[in-house]
Parts: sequence; structure tokens; C-alpha cells
Amino acid sequence: MDGIRPGGTQHTAQHTAQHTTQAMRQGNKPRHLQRRTPSSPSPSPSTYHSQQYQQARSAAAEVFDRMRSLVDNVSASLDGPQPTARDRLVDNWTRIQDYYARDDTARKQQQQQQQISDTTIPHHLEQMLHVLAREMLETADAQAGEGAGGSEQPLEFGPCVEYLLQYHVLSDLADLADGDRPHGMRAHVVRFFCLFIEGIPLGLLPESAIRLPLVAVMRQSLRVVQGSATTAVNPLRRAEPSGAPRGADGRLGRGYHSVLNDAAAVVLCHDLLLLIVVVFRRLREHAAMVYLFFDWDSARPAAAKPSSGGGGGELA
Repeated sequence: MDGIRPGGTQHTAQHTAQHTTQAMRQGNKPRHLQRRTPSSPSPSPSTYHSQQYQQARSAAAEVFDRMRSLVDNVSASLDGPQPTARDRLVDNWTRIQDYYARDDTARKQQQQQQQISDTTIPHHLEQMLHVLAREMLETADAQAGEGAGGSEQPLEFGPCVEYLLQYHVLSDLADLADGDRPHGMRAHVVRFFCLFIEGIPLGLLPESAIRLPLVAVMRQSLRVVQGSATTAVNPLRRAEPSGAPRGADGRLGRGYHSVLNDAAAVVLCHDLLLLIVVVFRRLREHAAMVYLFFDWDSARPAAAKPSSGGGGGELA
């Protein structure tokens, strides 16, 4: 061990210990004991997510403030009187009339090519029925409460039904159905009458503002169904009554041995049958009212009176 100086390792250790002691007395840690702390520490994951949360919270608060101001503006605009049932009925009827406001040739051609499902007319008709049904239910409940003592109360109706009678809304609907513009208007009017007649008090049925448009819709729908193209089926399945009056084409009617070709006519025929069923169901409540719907004198001489067991006539 000639190359190693005796006591070298011990001398180095003593030198390192003295250097460490001297540095600690001066308040400085030796380099090998110092922590390496970066001058600009990077944010921890928790700090980063916290900043994102604060930003999202600020954005949400701004959105809520805008929504609150919008709601306040809407509330301020609705502080006035709320629309009544009559107002809603008039509004929906006015929107239907607006569709026909421009009555020129170009507009009529456009309406003839348009389907009613492409318009808002079915929605407005449905809303009118909802308003009328609610009013008639409320009127019936009020009359039931007043008539609990057994005394017969006079017929009463609300402002919505009064508007229909006063301004002949049903007559206007019948005229719109006759033109069938847009396609399907007639069928929707037939359904409107079906639901309306089913819900009104029986005492309103003889009113001319209700009865005459109802008969007009039934007659025009029957005329359309009978005039639609048909396909002959088994001619031996049912024999026509002998001596029955026939049409110009030699047949009793379109209903014998034939089926309708037009799908719209099939739907209209179905709706018309439902309307007839509803009318006669209501007439069963007061059989004498049936004479209001038939013009007996138009089908036979004035001296001939219809017997109770038979006879016939045309719709009035």
C-alpha cells in the first residue's frame, strides 16, 4: 500500500465534517443538504381543476343572470289581464281566417295544391274544441249545482258558444269545407262538427246557427262521397231494391256493389258516418227533434204526412 497516504480517508472525513459544521454556523446548509426548489413552481392538478371550476361557475352565473332578466321581462309583459276563454277562441278562429285572407287566384291555386297537414289549421280547430269543451263542462257543472233543488233551470251557455252563434262561425266553417282548400279541410270540419255536436247541450241543437251548418256539411260530404270514382265488386252479392229511384247512370247509388277508389273519399265517408251516428244518438234523447233535420215536404206532396212507422225525406 505504498501509493496510499496513511490517514487519508480519515483526513477527508474530518475535513467534510468541519466544512458542514462551519456552513451550518453561518446559517447556510451545505449544498448536499439543500432542497432543490424551483423558482416558478408548476400548478398541481388540484389547483388546475379548481381554476377550471371557478371559470365554469362564473360562466354559469352569467347565463343565469341573463335568464333571470329574460324571465323578469316576460313577467313584466304578462302583468296585464290574462286572456279569457273567449279571447283564446277568437284568436284561434282569427288565425284560421288569416289563412284565407288573401283571396286571389294565385293564392287559391296554392291552397288547392297544399295539404291541410302542412298548415296550422288542424291545431287551431283542436284548440277551439278544447276551449268550447271546457266551457260547456263548467256551464253544466254550474247548472247541476244550481238545480240540486229539483227546479228546472233555463238553458244557459257561456261566452264562447255565444260567440259561435252570434258570428256564425259554424256557417263559415261549412263554407270552408265546401271549397276543401287546402286538401283535407272538409274532413277536418266534419270531425269538428262530430265532436262539437256530441258535447253541446241538447237544447242547442235546434238553433239555426248550429242546425243549418250541420246539415250543409252532411249534405256536401254525402255529395262528394257519392260522386267519387268507384270500382265494381261482385254484382250478385246484393240485389238492388225493385222500384227504387235510380240516378242518371242507372244505379241506385254509389254504395251498391262498389268500393271507393279515392283514399280521401274513404276517410271522408268514415267521418261522415261517425257524424251521422252522433246526430242520431243525440236525437234519441228527444225524438221530436228529428223533424228539424228533414224536409218532408220536398220528397212528397204537402197533403201526404209521414207516418210514424215509415216514410222518408231529405235533409233540411
